[in-house]
Amino acid sequence: MDHYALAADKLYRYLVTNHGDGGALVGPDPGIRFNYRIGRFVKGYLGFVRWNDQLYYLQGQAYWILANWILHERTGDESYARTAIDCADKILARQRPDGAWDYPNPEWAGRVATVEGTWASIGLIETFRRTGEQRLLDGALRWHSYLHREIGFQRIGDEVAVNYFARRTDARVPNNSTLYLYLLGALWATTKDQRYLDETPGLVTFLERAQLSTGELPYSVDGLEDTRGRTHFQCYQYNAFECLDLIQYHTLTGDDRVLPIISNVLRFLSDGIREDGHAAYACNSVQRRVSYHTGALAAAFTEARRVGIDDYTPLARKAYAYLISLQRPDGGFIHSQRDYGVLRDVRSYPRYLAMILYHLLIAEALTEDTTGKEAAYDSVR
Repeated sequence: MDHYALAADKLYRYLVTNHGDGGALVGPDPGIRFNYRIGRFVKGYLGFVRWNDQLYYLQGQAYWILANWILHERTGDESYARTAIDCADKILARQRPDGAWDYPNPEWAGRVATVEGTWASIGLIETFRRTGEQRLLDGALRWHSYLHREIGFQRIGDEVAVNYFARRTDARVPNNSTLYLYLLGALWATTKDQRYLDETPGLVTFLERAQLSTGELPYSVDGLEDTRGRTHFQCYQYNAFECLDLIQYHTLTGDDRVLPIISNVLRFLSDGIREDGHAAYACNSVQRRVSYHTGALAAAFTEARRVGIDDYTPLARKAYAYLISLQRPDGGFIHSQRDYGVLRDVRSYPRYLAMILYHLLIAEALTEDTTGKEAAYDSVR
């Protein structure tokens, strides 16, 4: 195995040992509000205390599913397939009759978030694609119906942006719309039902007009009802994930309208890798270092090369080298450094570790010529 595969293997074993729960991943999360600002550091420095924060994030489950299917494809080991299927079944078991999933963090109790349900559905579709089990696709379709019925969109002229939460109209967040494009592309590629592409022109128009001259997609944009946007917030990692979403959407649908958006985002991201390889936290904050941020940028540069959009291979290798240097002997990763200038977050967060695992597996493209390889859904297109 190359050094990327070795790092991924160590991390995989760490996740199974420390966060595995019958196919799922559970464990702490940095959270929001007080816990994100202060609580997580207290918990980390008081590691001998057994904190009651074993959370189940659907986003983490989806990355775990994707990683296990990649490993099954590469090794033929059926245990990876079994883990992915068990994880998908647990997602289905938690789905409400109306098609939604409850938000896991108690600080947002009672909310239904676009990102969580959309990632859950991506994991279900990927497992349906591999197994043909209709119940998995049905779960994704129930979410799609819920999203249109209860979450909805903000329509301003010919722009369409999906809302962040059910029954709330806040500022328009590009990250939600890029991820939903990924899901719509997957639904279309899986079913060939044209209605799953009905909203895509308006979603792409929203992103085109939101993108700044620097190539950055802002964190949020002014919405209806006088909701005000916010330009900069963890800029580089959000744009890296948006870039990855759009690459997936293009791979699945062939919609060339998103190519200029992707290229411009990549141009913006190229300024986010510092000299030692770490990803800057934000345009206006380069001090804080978050491990999974660097992995996301490395993956975006790598995927762009794989599909022949742009070649940022030196930056990808630099970022991956920095990321791997952070891996502990047990296979885990420190979450962040230099928070508030002096703090470190040393806790183990399965949601973000699953992202790092998936992004390490993507790094295979740097060790061989994968340009032009079949896309994930080519078998059903």
